[in-house]
Amino acid sequence: MSAASAPGALFARWSHGIGALPRDARDTLFLLAVSLLLMLPLFLHLPLWTSALVLALLAWRAVLAWRGAPLPGRWVLALILSASAALTLWEFHTVLGRDAGVALLCVLLGLKTLEMRSRRDAHVLFFLGFFTIAANFLFSQSLGTALVMVLATWGMLAALVNANLPAGHPPLRQSLLTALKMMALGAPAMIALFVVFPRISAPLWALPQSSAQAITGLSASMSPGQIAELARDDSVAFRVVFDGPRPPDRLLYWRGPVLSVFDNGVWLPDPHQRDRATLTPPADLHLSGQPVRYTVTLQPTQQTFVFALDAPVAAPKIEGYMVQWLPDLQLVTGRPLDHLARYTVESSPQFRYGPAQFTPALRADEALPAGFDPRSVALGKQLAAQARAAGQNGSFIAQALLQMFRKQPFRYTLNPGAYGRRDGIDEFLFDRRAGFCEHYAQAFVVVMRAAGIPARIVTGYQGGRFNPVDNTWVVRQSDAHAWAEYWLTGRGWVRADPTSAVDPARVDRSGATLASREPLLGMAALGPRDAALLLQLRNRWDALNNTWNQWVLNYGSNSQQDLLRKLGLQQPDMATLAALAIAALLAATAILGALLALERRKRDPWTQTYALLRQKLEQAGIDSADSTPPRALAGRIHTARPDASTLSPQSAKSAIILLLQLERWRYAPERDARRRRADWAALRQAVRGWR
Repeated sequence: MSAASAPGALFARWSHGIGALPRDARDTLFLLAVSLLLMLPLFLHLPLWTSALVLALLAWRAVLAWRGAPLPGRWVLALILSASAALTLWEFHTVLGRDAGVALLCVLLGLKTLEMRSRRDAHVLFFLGFFTIAANFLFSQSLGTALVMVLATWGMLAALVNANLPAGHPPLRQSLLTALKMMALGAPAMIALFVVFPRISAPLWALPQSSAQAITGLSASMSPGQIAELARDDSVAFRVVFDGPRPPDRLLYWRGPVLSVFDNGVWLPDPHQRDRATLTPPADLHLSGQPVRYTVTLQPTQQTFVFALDAPVAAPKIEGYMVQWLPDLQLVTGRPLDHLARYTVESSPQFRYGPAQFTPALRADEALPAGFDPRSVALGKQLAAQARAAGQNGSFIAQALLQMFRKQPFRYTLNPGAYGRRDGIDEFLFDRRAGFCEHYAQAFVVVMRAAGIPARIVTGYQGGRFNPVDNTWVVRQSDAHAWAEYWLTGRGWVRADPTSAVDPARVDRSGATLASREPLLGMAALGPRDAALLLQLRNRWDALNNTWNQWVLNYGSNSQQDLLRKLGLQQPDMATLAALAIAALLAATAILGALLALERRKRDPWTQTYALLRQKLEQAGIDSADSTPPRALAGRIHTARPDASTLSPQSAKSAIILLLQLERWRYAPERDARRRRADWAALRQAVRGWR
């Protein structure tokens, strides 16, 4: 046997082995597969021991079903449950809450598969399964999770149908079709309630993310290598729809946290900035030029900063949040953004902000830790002396630093290696000269501060990528960026991006450009056509996710009000919405009842065909009842007196043959499905044509 045919032969033997198992064993294996499917997304959020234990329990039950072996004793299951509870308490320090509760739920589901001795046990398992499906949305409400859960719900309903029918009937295919029909019948009521159910503030389906849940993205601090790690993350940070022409890529600086405090190699925000938060723009912000209007759909961040292009005209309005300005031009909310947020902003790419004269508030942007990076401090003092000798200001020092990055052999890379905290900037500037955007930004700021110029780091995102499928601008975590600002007398704060001096393509074409050149992230093994196909598939998936976000996750009170206004309801209050919800539920229930009534009136095709033949025989003098089997009716034809019926010998013989064929088709073992349909079509036509 060739290597290529070996997997096919193995699969064929495995399929044959499954088909040879008793029906109960096959149903059990199907239920185990569905249970594994509905728990798979949770394995990404649960401790490793929980996932391993659940997989072991499901595998154990599958082996028992395959071999027809007895189930383990209850004391074994009790011992496993006790150990799981102890491990959960050790891991989470509680058995309550989302994470600990879901971990125990998955263990209980796995243990219950080893205790299915009766129909009651199966129903408990179904209850746990549906509860686990709902628990998935406590961790993620993405389109991918929703699709997997729809598939898991379909499988669980099919298993529930199997459990409530006589043993051996119907085949799994028919149970799947029945479950699919049940889901289709329930869909109208679900959609109607989703549309009109009253929303209070946030979208109903956008469940808040737990603060303990790890969410990738920018944080309120920065240490070397942190943003380089984000550059390897291709997940979406936010999506943007521009109302008009989009600014050039080099102007797409999405402002996030502003970091002024340098403490032991870590950059932190100035704690006094929060005390000066306002609802209006800073007084020293001056805008010019035509503003750009755009709408941002921001993924949950568990942070309080709001991203916008430099510089916003006004603070955006986010449903359920109050957005404020900080003096450093940062937009923040009063509490973490724990669900999908959508807001509209106007920004002016041409702006000037910051005090024209030195103020005590700028001292936080001058401080350096004593004894750190002596060579970098010496470079700053040297450049300051050169500026004074030439009669220049801080702009001269900034340009000198950018020229150094541009002309000397500095290298922009995602893998610069680890730098020390105390003298890491010295090592970067004078020894290795390889780093990512945060290395260049912090080196620039430290040298500027050493020269006596206030400077700070700004983190956020730069650039993005256009998705032609739905005409959205997608900003990913890989577009995370760090740049610098320095202060000049009479001008205020001036942006400086050292990355543009080392690698201009990073600023002009977003972070994906660098990632494509890195061996760990690039697609060097793929040809141009394959890479283009993958990009197109990703764009289409992004567009689907964006549609899901806008119409489902972001369907809050404002969206509901807009939709109802389009339907002719102006400013509906809570009572009106409640009445609409009840009316929609009643209408959906009435439609469902009508469909079920029509379904009950439908007769089995075999029953209809048999009734037609019985009716024809009654006209010929051969009486029968609805409960008369075909073989008994054939016996009556055979024993009927010639004067009791009008059947000719030939007609009687053909009627007996048709009755026996009907019996054989109804109760004979299943054959090839296509052949069976053809036989039935021919038999039905013969009954209709019999005289």
